[in-house]
Amino acid sequence: MIEISRSDAFVAGLPLRIRRGLLRASWRARRLSRTPPGFGLAPVFESLLRVPRAEAARLDGEAVYADRLQELEWLALLNRPHRDIAADLRRLRVAGRALFERAATGGKPVILAPIHMGCFVLPLAGLIHNTFRGRRMLILRAREDHPLETRVMERINEAGVEMRFLNVRDKQDYIDAIRFARTGSVIVSFLDLPASYGVAADTTLFGRPVRLGLGIDGLARLTEGTVIPLSVTSGVAGDELHASEPFEVADNAPETRRGVVDRVRRHIEASVLRAPEQWAMWPRLDEFLVDDAPTSVPPAQGAAA
Repeated sequence: MIEISRSDAFVAGLPLRIRRGLLRASWRARRLSRTPPGFGLAPVFESLLRVPRAEAARLDGEAVYADRLQELEWLALLNRPHRDIAADLRRLRVAGRALFERAATGGKPVILAPIHMGCFVLPLAGLIHNTFRGRRMLILRAREDHPLETRVMERINEAGVEMRFLNVRDKQDYIDAIRFARTGSVIVSFLDLPASYGVAADTTLFGRPVRLGLGIDGLARLTEGTVIPLSVTSGVAGDELHASEPFEVADNAPETRRGVVDRVRRHIEASVLRAPEQWAMWPRLDEFLVDDAPTSVPPAQGAAA
């Protein structure tokens, strides 16, 4: 749960560029005045990303800042007036916008497949508002409702963007997701989850054997939909949405699934390398690893998804 102080609430109520600029300025001031805080992820960055020790330490500190930025943006969605949330939606930059526009007008179900990176909630809402206007967005998840997240979804709906969670804990829930996709809803299914969240898929990430929880191939096949892998990077000026090449799944042959898994691996790696400090799943890396020598990762902290 995010602990809200009066100063946090004040900053969160400001326009996007101003509140993020204030957070960045205060963060830089703290880093100059004392030892930068970190999550203890520097050894992980140094080993997996093969960066120098000083850069790994910098990324560790920036990961804390990215986590704090996510908290600020959740709070902004809770507190800002509807018209101001709509104004924040206009700050979204979309790399390869034509790709999304083709999907929106192509007549097939659309499955957006992001990873837990950047301040992704507002950009997803912005994508629906600007490109898939009039369509409902359903974010699939396999866990219980979190009151804070549910309230944020309510606020986004009040601002004019129909966006909500759909729990898929059993077969009927999954069937509902397929039905919603076929009737025009845009489905969101995250790609970077450990095997406990879906059908296990063995692959590698940054050279290490991992096991993902992956059901995107089955969902795409049953809906006959187009999958668009995407990610978000967040900065002071706003958020940018990046997409990898869309794909469809024609059958459930083993080689087809292997091809999907390889696409997912390449998308996760390319997205994370764009801004390593913004990937929220680093603290949970040990849940993905399948070898006998897990990378030492501290307990998850903050607002990790």
